Amino acid sequence: MATSAVRRLQPTAIRHFGSHRASHQIPDLTDIQTRFYDAFLQYDVPSAKRKDQGIEGVLREIFPIESYDKTVKLEYLRYELGKPRYEPDECRQLRLTYGRPLRVWLRLTREEPIEEEVYLGDVPIMMGGGEFIINGAERVVVSQLHRSPGIDFVADTESADRKTYSCRIIPERGSWIEINVSKKDTLQIRIDQSGKFSALTLLRAMDPKYSNDNEILKLFYKTKLEKVAGGRSVSKLEGKVAATDIVYPKASERAGEVIVDAGVKISRDMAELICTSGLKSVEVMEDQKIPLVLNSLREDADESKRRTGVAPSHEDALVRIYQRLRPGNPPALDKARALFDEKFNDTNRYRLGRVGRFRINRKLGLAVPETVMTLRAEDLIAAIKYILRLTEGEEEVEVDDIDHLGNRRLRTIDELASDELRKGFLKLRRTVQSG
Repeated sequence: MATSAVRRLQPTAIRHFGSHRASHQIPDLTDIQTRFYDAFLQYDVPSAKRKDQGIEGVLREIFPIESYDKTVKLEYLRYELGKPRYEPDECRQLRLTYGRPLRVWLRLTREEPIEEEVYLGDVPIMMGGGEFIINGAERVVVSQLHRSPGIDFVADTESADRKTYSCRIIPERGSWIEINVSKKDTLQIRIDQSGKFSALTLLRAMDPKYSNDNEILKLFYKTKLEKVAGGRSVSKLEGKVAATDIVYPKASERAGEVIVDAGVKISRDMAELICTSGLKSVEVMEDQKIPLVLNSLREDADESKRRTGVAPSHEDALVRIYQRLRPGNPPALDKARALFDEKFNDTNRYRLGRVGRFRINRKLGLAVPETVMTLRAEDLIAAIKYILRLTEGEEEVEVDDIDHLGNRRLRTIDELASDELRKGFLKLRRTVQSG
């Protein structure tokens, strides 16, 4: 008797080769992709209620666009995503991209404003499994794990004699800033791959109120007014550090002449000159065991006097940074100011991001709103203070492990798509500005 052919074996018993412990339910592995891409599109959200993220965030960031002569301005109003022209199966067969048309409403402001709808292309639609149909083929976008923006402090243990500390301020977009302690016990800074210069030069350039040495010393050290009572005050002043330039008073024959520069330790001869100069009081501070700021002030002043013959200032700091970033170009104050604003004050080119601002606030104990995306002078001051505390060996502060996963973050699909969209709009911006 013929036996029937069996195409598939049907087991009569099930054998378990593993443990009988309860298995965990597998989560939705595509939830991150689909959720963040929905936040990027905001398709079902009315234009008036959309958040400042994704396509809406990029458009608000790029617009308005003004011409160089300020006569023409292009403003953004809203955008809409239409219905796809073809079905997914048709896109696979015809080798097309399955997407929604992106239409943006813009207003051209001239003598008579004009509002018009502009078609900018198709935005790909994500399928249920997190994939796209691009030119008829299914593609996926892989999220990237990268170093988180913010600030990180590390210890340099290469030199056998002592341990030095440094920090990196990493933005979401823009130039990296690295602060180091040099072998000469000075604070030096490097912007991207430029040469090193004094960290106080960058502080002077960021805010004009810190161009004075007295204001800088008050940021990091406690100062006090010491009364001058003739020769009896020599012992009180000797060994102290001048918190400001000590000059002869107006009533003196040598009025305006500097006795002791700010940040310089007062010797016995200098103390005697102060006591006989006619001054009633002087502002001093205690001598420091770790004189990082004092040495940096001296280095900054020597470099400025070598170049210009005068004390360092806000304008001089801008020019010096310009020469570091643009070596070989003739120094000019207006070009230096424009370059500095472009590097650190323009959110299109320098942006800490919400994550970067959060990590800086958490590490340095600040309370800056997350909407402030640029680096402020107060952030640089707090970073220098943290390095001083590390150098003094305080137990409350610690260095960071840059390889720890806690200092890494996932760049999701909405960030990657926003970067690509931003590049296209920046090209449009340059085209409109050039006329």
